[in-house]
Amino acid sequence: MDYRENEAENEDFFLDVRKTRKKAKEDILDETFEKAEISKGLRPKKEEKGTKKPFLKLGIILIFIAVISIVIVINYLPWMFIKYDAEYGTIQEFYHRDFINEEDHYYEEIDDIFESPCTNCSNSSKNYIGLIKDDFTNIPKTTSYGFITLALLGIIFTIFGIFERIRNFSRELVTVIHSTFAAAAFIVSIIIALSTIKFLGSHFLLYYNKPFIEASGVNDVILIYPVPLILIVISFAIMIIASTIMKINFHEFEKKLVPEKKRSSVSNFKFGNKI
Repeated sequence: MDYRENEAENEDFFLDVRKTRKKAKEDILDETFEKAEISKGLRPKKEEKGTKKPFLKLGIILIFIAVISIVIVINYLPWMFIKYDAEYGTIQEFYHRDFINEEDHYYEEIDDIFESPCTNCSNSSKNYIGLIKDDFTNIPKTTSYGFITLALLGIIFTIFGIFERIRNFSRELVTVIHSTFAAAAFIVSIIIALSTIKFLGSHFLLYYNKPFIEASGVNDVILIYPVPLILIVISFAIMIIASTIMKINFHEFEKKLVPEKKRSSVSNFKFGNKI
């Protein structure tokens, strides 16, 4: 009885093995047939799931970031907070773009720090920290133009994402367009970061020229730049996202460099060993 049961179990086992082999062969034949039809244009190539949707959202996010940066960050938040001790007491002021302070006060000591009494002179210049008042006008304009450019890129990117879904463009064209937009956003973000990083550099000159500043009657100067810090963080975040998109697309191109026949033969060889 045990012998017959073992024999029946063996027959079932070998039957399952044969069915598995047959199924694997059928899958390979179906895959090969499908690839042949796609290469001849008889069947449309399947798009990978989840590749288009994120890029459409990224365009909208880029528009949102640009609008918030222009409307609120650049034009509403303070560009500088300064605190120092003078002969008549401690001064604390917030300055917005165009070097306008909230209380509309005027301090001669601040002019001595940010303004030079002469042009093209180095020995008698009082521009101790590498910044002048005009920087609070010119740099906000530059960063505003940068974010306007990012907003336009986001709009075009979103429109392309909509057409991409309707027209069903080839994967190669989509990858090239995405990489182009990502590279453009990366370059604009670099310009924004470089234009605002000048404010951070003033901290080094402030420490270096501290004896000269204190000799003019200004002691314990503290400078904080809220808007430049925020813009630098935003621009670096956009650069990280853009570089990630370019990295993903590079891997897509890298896959295309491997011949389809070579990959197919390798998979058949592996299946052949298993069967």
